[in-house]
Amino acid sequence: MKIIHTSDWHLGARLHEEDRSEEQKEFLEWLLNLIESEKPDALVLAGDVFDVKAPSPAAQKLYYGFLARVVKSGACGKVVVVAGNHDNAGLLAAPANLLGELDISVVARAQGDAVSGEIVEVKDSSGVTGLVVAAVPFMYEAELANFGADEVDDNATREARIAAGWRRHYTDVIAAACAKASNVPLVVTGHCTAANAELSDAESERGRRIGGIDAYDVSPLDAADYVALGHLHKPQPVKGHEAKMFYSGSPLRMSFDEAKGAKYVNVVTFASKGEPPDVRQIEVPQTVPILTLEGKPEEVRARLGELVVDKDKLRYVRLRLKDFEGEARSFWEEFRGLVRDTETRVLEENDMRPVNAAAAGLKAFEGRRIQKLKPRDIAERKLRTSSKHYCDEEIAEYMKLFDEVAEKVDGGVA
Repeated sequence: MKIIHTSDWHLGARLHEEDRSEEQKEFLEWLLNLIESEKPDALVLAGDVFDVKAPSPAAQKLYYGFLARVVKSGACGKVVVVAGNHDNAGLLAAPANLLGELDISVVARAQGDAVSGEIVEVKDSSGVTGLVVAAVPFMYEAELANFGADEVDDNATREARIAAGWRRHYTDVIAAACAKASNVPLVVTGHCTAANAELSDAESERGRRIGGIDAYDVSPLDAADYVALGHLHKPQPVKGHEAKMFYSGSPLRMSFDEAKGAKYVNVVTFASKGEPPDVRQIEVPQTVPILTLEGKPEEVRARLGELVVDKDKLRYVRLRLKDFEGEARSFWEEFRGLVRDTETRVLEENDMRPVNAAAAGLKAFEGRRIQKLKPRDIAERKLRTSSKHYCDEEIAEYMKLFDEVAEKVDGGVA
């Protein structure tokens, strides 16, 4: 039996304000080709199908269009989708009955006592159950606390209840899966932060804590032959469980801090129950480079000049200046001019000198009584000391918007 494990598609996600739908479309096309080549018995998507709980029609079209093509190809026996913390469980589950008729199983919420709803049997080519999936989605704080209520005494902390709920639910689901098909390999899903796992970055991996708990002990999942994890964007095995517990990671680089390292989906082949599976990481092509140019202004200028020689090549760039004197604003304006009329998109500009911008902003108000400070003064100073380094024209536009909002909210403030 063979599965493909993927997660954290984040369809509809943007890098700053850049639309990445074309990159997402290219990944799904690549994944479809991989499915047609590998012919897996199941595709397991371990959460965060979408980036936001109200995904755009375009993002939903990508998702459902992909599922339709997988079914039409006939190359994949089953598709198993669990919800992540970014997903709207109700929206994801709405077409579950219809998708179920197409061998697509969607588990959007943990079922509590009715754990049979999280058990998915995968048939082999002869129609016999050859694999069983304990399809556990992202579990919310209130759900976990409720699952663990009977496991701890009345004086237990909420964190203890949540940890107990985690253990109890996985114990129950795994037991139900083994009772359903005890002699076939067991795959368990999870959308969570495992203890000892490495984080990618703080910008794109949001909502890692659940009820005050940063990470979970994954030892209750030891009974699985393979654990297909989602939530963390860095592809990795879980330390101490390297043979069978894996984050496939996000297929695209979701932020500048994620720009280093390859991205993968996992192709997992099982010989029989109890034997370590063969796990192959298949690298996902990255079609749009995400680059950080850091150094003195002359170094950044030279590197940027090299990039824009190929003006039609799309790339996302973060600029970081250090070791220079004077205002950074003039450099930002110069660099924006260099990339104008090219496909090099400068999305971040950072002054890396050890200067406290907040303190610099406060100096403008030294000697003035706080009662005499006006909202408009503070708003403008905030823009001028922002790490985004807005130019005068941008500040003027923002202040125009400020004035319009102030007029509507308070009849105008000075």
